[in-house]
Amino acid sequence: MSARTPMYISSNNLKEMSSAHKTAIINRARYLYLSDQSVLLTQVGSSGTLDAMSDTRTQAGGATSHANSFRSAGDTPNVSTVTVAYDKITSTNTGSLTFNDSNNIRFPVWNNNGNIQAMTPQEMFDTYADTLVDAVIAALPYQISNSTSAPSGYTNVSSTAVFTDTRANAGAYSAGGITETQDQPTTITNYYLHRNTGSETDYTVKPCYIDSNQNIREYTEAQFDAIMKEMIRYVAVNLNSHKIVYAIGGSGTNLGTGMVNTKLNGSTYAQREVGGDDYRTQEFPAGSAATISTYYLKARKA
Repeated sequence: MSARTPMYISSNNLKEMSSAHKTAIINRARYLYLSDQSVLLTQVGSSGTLDAMSDTRTQAGGATSHANSFRSAGDTPNVSTVTVAYDKITSTNTGSLTFNDSNNIRFPVWNNNGNIQAMTPQEMFDTYADTLVDAVIAALPYQISNSTSAPSGYTNVSSTAVFTDTRANAGAYSAGGITETQDQPTTITNYYLHRNTGSETDYTVKPCYIDSNQNIREYTEAQFDAIMKEMIRYVAVNLNSHKIVYAIGGSGTNLGTGMVNTKLNGSTYAQREVGGDDYRTQEFPAGSAATISTYYLKARKA
């Protein structure tokens, strides 16, 4: 099979569509898909289907206490790393996902060496699927941002973060507080998931089809919308090499901002004497913020 050139009516004549006409169809179908996506991402509490992301931070070491003297820095437990896993994004397929033609005349007509005939489902895929899936992915069907306010054209999937970057709150530790609670984090950045709702565009011309009486008719907008929406929703889930797949990392198009995991890169040694016979020491997180990893939500064809 191969791509076909659909036909439309102009001044009561059948003509082949131009590349500009096809582009308008792709843009309209992209909107139809984004407004009702068949591969959905949702925020969940845990055990999402996408790979987990790790938030790491340092915490204070365990405190020491001695009756006669302070333990040295070498004899005081070092700061350690706390790791929290975030696997809060799940991908699911939704809706009735079929695409067929029971009477072989449902889809647009094309000129086969003077014979006007309807496209098959495979010819529809060959004509539209590759370009359309690329257009959907390029439109960023989902985005990650660090704001609960969705970008223009998007809606919040959830007001609960899908990833949170935390660091040790260095200012919460003091020598006078020894023995300090080891893990005293502060939130640096929350990251949220948003879904593209699509920007409506129109066909410049609509293709023709063969009706049950073997007459050539022009689709109404609603008729052709139904076909194109059904096709792209099916393709995104079922068509090999054209499925829309979301992942954390790997290949594909970045969907919004990267989710940055940072932690403090140093430590400090502190002492406290209590009552003349209790010499305490403890190491606290300190230093500058260092980026440990950056996670991107990605979309690709698979």
